Amino acid sequence: MRIMIKGGVWKNTEDEILKAAVMKYGKNQWARISSLLVRKSAKQCKARWYEWLDPSIKKTEWTREEDEKLLHLAKLMPTQWRTIAPIVGRTPSQCLERYEKLLDAACAKDENYEPNDDPRKLRPGEIDPNPESKPARPDPVDMDEDEKEMLSEARARLANTRGKKAKRKAREKQLEEARRLASLQKRRELKAAGIDNRHKKRKRKGIDYNAEIPFEKRPPPGFYDTVGEDRPLEHVQFPTTIEELEGRRRVDVEAQLRKQDIAKNKILQRQDAPAAIMQANKLNDPEAVTRRSKLMLPPPQISDIELEEIAKMGNAGDPALAEELGEGSTATRTLLANYSQTPRLGMTPLRTPQRTPGGKGDAIMMEAENLARLRESQTPLLGGDNPELHPSDFSGVTPRKKEMQTPNPMATPLASPGPGVTPRIGMTPSRDGNSFGLTPKGTPFRDELHINEEVEMQDSMQLELRRQAELRKGLRSGFASIPQPKNEYQIVMPPITEENEESEEKIEEDMSDRLARERAEEQARQEALLRKRSKVLQRSLPRPPAASVEILRQSLIKGGESRSTFVPPTSLEQADELINEELLRLLEHDNAKYPLDGQIQREKKKGSKRQANAAPFVPEIEGFDEHELKE
Repeated sequence: MRIMIKGGVWKNTEDEILKAAVMKYGKNQWARISSLLVRKSAKQCKARWYEWLDPSIKKTEWTREEDEKLLHLAKLMPTQWRTIAPIVGRTPSQCLERYEKLLDAACAKDENYEPNDDPRKLRPGEIDPNPESKPARPDPVDMDEDEKEMLSEARARLANTRGKKAKRKAREKQLEEARRLASLQKRRELKAAGIDNRHKKRKRKGIDYNAEIPFEKRPPPGFYDTVGEDRPLEHVQFPTTIEELEGRRRVDVEAQLRKQDIAKNKILQRQDAPAAIMQANKLNDPEAVTRRSKLMLPPPQISDIELEEIAKMGNAGDPALAEELGEGSTATRTLLANYSQTPRLGMTPLRTPQRTPGGKGDAIMMEAENLARLRESQTPLLGGDNPELHPSDFSGVTPRKKEMQTPNPMATPLASPGPGVTPRIGMTPSRDGNSFGLTPKGTPFRDELHINEEVEMQDSMQLELRRQAELRKGLRSGFASIPQPKNEYQIVMPPITEENEESEEKIEEDMSDRLARERAEEQARQEALLRKRSKVLQRSLPRPPAASVEILRQSLIKGGESRSTFVPPTSLEQADELINEELLRLLEHDNAKYPLDGQIQREKKKGSKRQANAAPFVPEIEGFDEHELKE
């Protein structure tokens, strides 16, 4: 019997059946809907609809505002995705996936981060635990038999033609027809027999509205005026429907207008097909669909007059550039001071106005890095340190937008010594006579009108000397504020502990370590003994049993006796004899010292008779050391 496990990836067929079932049965009969799908339960059908198939779900790209809102809410309400999802406007699974993706992007800057080690990624062969929020898999060309049967059954039940309910209705209809025919036949037979029971009136329960008027109040007897009875009665038309009572709803009006537009478009398409196709292509053009949002800039802080002054100050240093531009006349151009000729010793030319300051960093990435550090760090209770976080705003549910302000270089032009001003020489002297104050806008020493041409060079020399004196004075005052050096040191030697070997406690060896060491020593000893044995025992080769050793001995001895005693043996024959003797000794030694398994089993079976006897005799053989064997 085939075991069917409900769940797994959703297929396109199952999605279509689920959509049609929701359209017919609604969103409260999930058990009935799941009966159409063989491999899905009611809980999975409900999750699939609310996580993926519901038309109200947004499946577009995440905007920056949604990312900021998601990260801020995840910090305020960690892991509460079903609470966060309706505020952001997405499903809980979408919020969780986006949150994890943003944290991964923030952690990707870390050197130790490896995306392949992510535990959330599925390994090959693993099953997705949440397939309800993933796209459907396309149907295969050759579907299984159970899938075909499921599809035909769903079609029949949803169309009410050959489903279970339709079969029951047809069966009830046949029974009713059979009952009617049986009663008709019975009446005919009774009529043929002369028994007619059709005229018998059945007593009705309640009022017969065809025979009497309910709650009738008869008028009292007497004479009445019948003049107005000939006039036709005016029937008051009361509203019978909600639409007549309240008027047409706006939704119905819009639906009717939409239908009229569709009908008009169909007529136009029939009349002029190419123009209709071009119109549809224009509507489907992505450039026409994606409209840019209106660019909202902060209000400017610099007026037009201040911009003109900045432009004049910029063009003042290069008269050739001003002549090339050709703006204005020569009379106005002479009023612009040529600052390149001015010997202003203390004034640095004004620098380029500062641009709009950029943001300190991507706010979304900063929030994501904060959350990733909070999740990975250990609490101070367990010995960890608080992680360094980027500054964030907790004033509301959503993060505040920070408006960037354009700097205004003309607001306080030279009132305070800034980066472009040296507030020493060329300024108005202060009351003490030594230091110098600041003039907001100092008059240049020379210009093209030759106003300040009579300034003597001695004054500039005196100013230079004063400036150097001021610099020396400032340096001295700065050095005076430096703290005095401290050369007091105290050397402390730690106490020298006397080495006492007897006082040191001997650490007892652990039982597991001792057993492991003894096991290693025993293994090394067995390996050394194994190396000294013959190659047959080392390689576990087959050996002749003890009975065959005697047969080998007799055959070798008989072979030696057959030789003539008068002819002396050759060197090869002597070598053969030595080899045979060594072979016999080795066989006897190995069989006595290391008997075969069958022999051991037989000895065990014999029991206590064998135990009383002494140990078997083991013939001695010449032993060799390892270095001798190597040589």
